[in-house]
Amino acid sequence: MGKKDNIHCSIEHHAVLFAIFAKYTIEQFKEKGEEIIYNCVENYGRERGKRMAERTIANGDSLDFINSQAYGEWAAEKGQMEFGIVNLEPEYITNVTRCEWCENWKKYNLLDHGKYYCVNIDSAVFNGYNENFHMKATSDLSFGADCCEFHWGNAMTEEDIKKLTKKKEELGSSFTRNFDFHTAHLLYSISKTLKNELGEEGQLITDKVLDKYTELFGKDYLSVLYGQYDDKWNRP
Repeated sequence: MGKKDNIHCSIEHHAVLFAIFAKYTIEQFKEKGEEIIYNCVENYGRERGKRMAERTIANGDSLDFINSQAYGEWAAEKGQMEFGIVNLEPEYITNVTRCEWCENWKKYNLLDHGKYYCVNIDSAVFNGYNENFHMKATSDLSFGADCCEFHWGNAMTEEDIKKLTKKKEELGSSFTRNFDFHTAHLLYSISKTLKNELGEEGQLITDKVLDKYTELFGKDYLSVLYGQYDDKWNRP
């Protein structure tokens, strides 16, 4: 079945796809599966960060801290995410008090597996953007905390906030990608890591994941991903 104009993926599809990958991998390989899923998230996050860096450079900007915050690749719909600033100096600390990924893992009873995404995704993206950048998530909604809290390892002055706001306004949505793209990238990246680490067993997990994803959302929400990122993972 081909693409339909009214079929588009959202955070829901991205979140559930990841959690299914984690569920099947960990159920089959236990602790080894957990390590593999962390590697999947690390590889996927670093790929995102490097892509952000490439676009930053291509746009004539430097890979500094402010730009790492400005060149984000996704945008949530109103009400899906609630962000806050906890502290500016001596370290920039932010939080999230509502997360659409977490809400959808709860909706599909996949929170216990979806939470593996939260452990290292932000640090992987940040370090992928600039290898000298390191941050830490000190709490996670998906692990039962009141919020996700992020310590960015850099200060952010009031003047920096103004610069960041101006840069985001300047960029607008020119560097964001929709969740057809992000879901396709997630599928491609995780399936590649599983294949590299588990060989044929990794491919079997991907096939099982795609069957479950299609069962939940229908064939259109799989076919809409074809060609969005890389066709190597496509099945006939």
